[in-house]
Amino acid sequence: MKTIIKIAIAILVVVAMFNGSRAAFNNYAFEDAVHEGLLFDPNATDTEIVTMTMKLAQEYDVPLEPSNIKINARGQDLIVNMSYTTDVVLVPGIFTKEWTFTPSTSTRMLSKGGRIK
Repeated sequence: MKTIIKIAIAILVVVAMFNGSRAAFNNYAFEDAVHEGLLFDPNATDTEIVTMTMKLAQEYDVPLEPSNIKINARGQDLIVNMSYTTDVVLVPGIFTKEWTFTPSTSTRMLSKGGRIK
């Protein structure tokens, strides 16, 4: 009987770890996609960056609001900070955790002219 309980607990831990890592990987993939978008168009306006980010958020099933996207330019660096909260089902039907993710990405503009806001 002890062995069955230990196996059941081990399975629950493995499932929780798998589902948690899947949520973290989705966040990383989304952050990477936004970074790629910035690399290919670093001179985009703030509106274009928000539009691109929201389109990617929809593709990656990320519940991001446009108001949670902050765009800053510091010198030649363009920095995009985002924040969203999602429910992560760690153990289906048993345990769900609300996690806040804060992906951030930046790129360096190589032109001296700056960017259009």
